[in-house]
Amino acid sequence: MKRLHEIGVTFLDPTMPAQAAYTLIEVMVGATVMVVIFASVFAILMVGLTITGTTRENLRATQIMLDKMEGLRLYTPTQLTNTTLLVESFTNWFNETGNIGMANVQGNGVQYNGSITIAPVGFSNSYSSNMSQVTVTVNWISGGSKSLAHTRSMSTFYASKGLANYVSTH
Repeated sequence: MKRLHEIGVTFLDPTMPAQAAYTLIEVMVGATVMVVIFASVFAILMVGLTITGTTRENLRATQIMLDKMEGLRLYTPTQLTNTTLLVESFTNWFNETGNIGMANVQGNGVQYNGSITIAPVGFSNSYSSNMSQVTVTVNWISGGSKSLAHTRSMSTFYASKGLANYVSTH
């Protein structure tokens, strides 16, 4: 017996207590807990990425509207009502790759379709006949299986005796 022990062979001693081990039920409960934890972490990551994507789309829509508004600020009153100069509908992309700022812009990602509306102001004052309300509206559809439609708009007042006259005469 001593010789077998020296070469690494051991025998169970019936007088010693049995070693404790995990049962199959304990292993299954532990695995289930781990699956629930990992699924929760991945679900939180997916929600975070979706919110980040939607926020980026909203920010890009705001950039497009602001770009159009800043351009319209410098138009003269005759240019503002000139339909050949002022394009009332436009298309932009999330990532513009070619012909940026032109009517045939190219890009990839989310496509933004927009419109510019010029209307009389909604109030009555001595100077209201010299003003117009300019509204830029942008529409887009988020990708994915849900295909959510979004619309954002920005409005401002344009005065015919405003900044455009100062810029064009000075």
